[in-house]
Amino acid sequence: MADLGISHTHADHYGSVRSKKPATAKSRLHFAINVTLIGAAFAFVAAVVCGVIG
Repeated sequence: MADLGISHTHADHYGSVRSKKPATAKSRLHFAINVTLIGAAFAFVAAVVCGVIG
């Protein structure tokens, strides 16, 4: 097998076996903040493209 510079433990960590943990309040808050920021950025870009701003 080719040496890609990562160990097998890291290879497993990045996706082949994914452990599903219950979402904590901190992760839910983080997700909500991300959704809000991405939504606001999308709305801003759409407003600029449509000529509402600028």
